[in-house]
Amino acid sequence: MGKFIVFEGLDGSGKSSQIELLKKSLTARGEKVHVTHEPTDYETGGYLNRILSGRESKDIHLQAALFLADRIEHATHPEHGIKKYLSEGYTVICDRYYYSSLAYQGADPDCDYEWVKTLNLGCPKLPKPDLCIFLDVNPETCKGRIDAGRDNVELYEQSAVQMSGIRRGFMTVLEDLKNNYGHNIVIIDGGGDIDDISKEILNYV
Repeated sequence: MGKFIVFEGLDGSGKSSQIELLKKSLTARGEKVHVTHEPTDYETGGYLNRILSGRESKDIHLQAALFLADRIEHATHPEHGIKKYLSEGYTVICDRYYYSSLAYQGADPDCDYEWVKTLNLGCPKLPKPDLCIFLDVNPETCKGRIDAGRDNVELYEQSAVQMSGIRRGFMTVLEDLKNNYGHNIVIIDGGGDIDDISKEILNYV
């Protein structure tokens, strides 16, 4: 059985770069690696991307339920699912997982954290990650990277103040899941040299 590794962090924290570097390192050691992401490329993922881009506006509870539906298909798809790759001995590296649902939808004042947590942690179809790596980068830095890198910002990237609130939500989620649910979580300072960060991540992996 392969290992399931999740990367979390604010948009602009460098997750994509570090995932690619980790894949390169593990592949060089002869490991089979599958990289994936959420929202997915399935129909539910496309629906969620329209919401995140601001093209559609949906109730926060519906958003949480859609992320769960997308996540279940992500985990169980017979050809491309996380569980299939794990069963074949792949190391699966996923950009975002249910930690994001708890930090984004669960922390919304119009939603309910415990409900979102029950939906995800209580779902028997979702595998528990072997390791969650949170890249912690200053929200102002993340916002600057986003603004410099693309023309349009998404629903949760509107301001550094908003992103600071999301970071606080993540810290609450990570502490909760680590202390009360036995999740293996490491928080890494993602603001330094990209190669030094990569070496630290590989050490934990």
